[in-house]
Amino acid sequence: MRGMRILTTTAALIVAAEGAAGDDKVGPPVGVYLWHPIASRAPTDDDCRALVAEVKPSSAKTEDWLWGRVPEGAPRAVEFYLFLSETRMETTFAAEGDYDYGSVVWDRTTAGGASPFELTPDDNPDVTIKGPLSVPSDREVFAVTLENVPLDGKTVARTTYFCRFEDQGTET
Repeated sequence: MRGMRILTTTAALIVAAEGAAGDDKVGPPVGVYLWHPIASRAPTDDDCRALVAEVKPSSAKTEDWLWGRVPEGAPRAVEFYLFLSETRMETTFAAEGDYDYGSVVWDRTTAGGASPFELTPDDNPDVTIKGPLSVPSDREVFAVTLENVPLDGKTVARTTYFCRFEDQGTET
């Protein structure tokens, strides 16, 4: 995550709600989130709680993943993260030339729990990927959908699921 300062790894939705219900002005969902490996369907809250219990994410672990110090050792659940700030979307699982990390601009209006964004991927700066981040406040799981991702001469939508988790670690 080039140049981003992690304020906290507590993956809680940070919002400052104003305005009328349904079209509230909110801040972006800043935080760190655990990637859920189910791709065929949206995981349940119980799926997320089970994954968090198995992985035991922490400040130290998320920072290790962010800076490429992947822990080695005993077999464990697949462990990847999504880092969101006011200006960046970073993943610990992106491949070179991918479209899921880079500079992000958040639309401050949300409706129905969706936070629209525009992402300019670091490896593809001439492309703008739009999408919603579906962040229901009463769920452990949320979805990031990247719309119009170039693939084999056409475009596709790609949805990835993440889990919220609590970390009592220190700020970094």
